[in-house]
Amino acid sequence: MKSSRSCNLTMVLLAAAIASILIPYSEAKVSSGKVHLSGAQTESTLVKFAVSPSSTGKIDVLLTSYGMYENELELKMHIYADEEWPAVKRSTLCSEKVRMAQKSLPIVFDYKGTRPDTRPGKKKTDRAEIYTSRILTEIKNPPDGRLARGNKDGRKDRSRYFYFLVDDCSLERYNHDDKAPDITFDATVLNGGNHLPADEAGIGVLLVLTLAFSGAL
Repeated sequence: MKSSRSCNLTMVLLAAAIASILIPYSEAKVSSGKVHLSGAQTESTLVKFAVSPSSTGKIDVLLTSYGMYENELELKMHIYADEEWPAVKRSTLCSEKVRMAQKSLPIVFDYKGTRPDTRPGKKKTDRAEIYTSRILTEIKNPPDGRLARGNKDGRKDRSRYFYFLVDDCSLERYNHDDKAPDITFDATVLNGGNHLPADEAGIGVLLVLTLAFSGAL
């Protein structure tokens, strides 16, 4: 009996040690992908992220363009709160959607030179002109921006999803699809002081507590 209790105590202590090591150093949520804008698809969603109440979300986005983006005037990253998101999805025009954004950030590419083309399907000898743009910004929760028309609930202080999009509304007015190069992105998002979205932040703690409880039985 004493041996069993000793084993259970060891399991509890081990779980506590794992929690102390893993929980403070949870990795940031990182998303990577490809963006190719056109007249038929003027926007592309980079990431959806939940931010805790009374907190501030932070995002760091690196965009890489394989070729020069010739008309950057309306190339932007927009951030939407979940109250507006249904209306954004219903809207058919890019110009209507961006009016509902909480934040609008210009995207300006810098030329980095000719480098190996690492896109899938390319040969090792292929090269491309590379341009990059980096965006670092914050979004408050609850946000300061106005509510979409018809929403009467106000900005409640709660966990809230935010949607981060890249768009170019000029594409729906001018036929220059062939001049929009392939773009890849790497996005890192932080939920206030935590490194996980609000809907995932408690999972690690829950697993450790479950392990500790199981060990104590």
